Amino acid sequence: MSGRFLALLLAVLLPVVAHADRPTMTVVTSTYPPFQYLENGEVKGTHTETLRRVLARMGYDPVFQLVPWARAEASARAGTSDLIYSLTHSPNRARHYHFTNPISEARDVFFSLSDRGLQWQELDDLAGMRVGLSAFYSYAPEFMDWLAAGNARVIRISQESPELTGLKMVAFGRIDLFICEETVCRYLIDKHIADHPELANVSAMPRTVGEVRGFRAAFSRQHPKGEALRDEFNKVLAELKPSDSD
Repeated sequence: MSGRFLALLLAVLLPVVAHADRPTMTVVTSTYPPFQYLENGEVKGTHTETLRRVLARMGYDPVFQLVPWARAEASARAGTSDLIYSLTHSPNRARHYHFTNPISEARDVFFSLSDRGLQWQELDDLAGMRVGLSAFYSYAPEFMDWLAAGNARVIRISQESPELTGLKMVAFGRIDLFICEETVCRYLIDKHIADHPELANVSAMPRTVGEVRGFRAAFSRQHPKGEALRDEFNKVLAELKPSDSD
């Protein structure tokens, strides 16, 4: 065997061996483009790539799983998955997870028919309207308190793709408003407008509903090293260039 061939063989095999020696980490989430989605059998998206980089630097080989959100949370809370991502912090969730620092911003806004010209300064300006929301998303507490007081007619959407369903319901006049993370719903409109031209008349209303929050990852509290992993994750995340963690 020539030295040149041996060098080539080692160049091919050594990275594979090194990769095989890495411990795996089970990472769970649900489809939420552009942050995470399935393309050609691979989980991709801006949040996915951030986690992939961070976990690789931590020495882990992440195994990403896309499942319905309720199943993702159940898996992470039970400890059958190590890590869940693209969720916001809440006191209830903190009982089950060690939350990381934010990996991006979550900016919730209302989407409505553009030609209606709806405006609002405070939530009471929207009293009596039909408001659609995802059954699985965690919204700002002040918004949920306003809904609980009976100020709007609430339509909870629990389909597999609640954001796209909500936008289409606005387009067809079945609801007046749909609250959605702005980046997600703008992406969905751009992606689906060719097949659903009615979405051209749906747009985001000015003003954020509640404060701008952070989308985070979270390690299961059932993981024996969950807190230490969270701390290491935060350290590596901070070391990434801003362009790498967008």
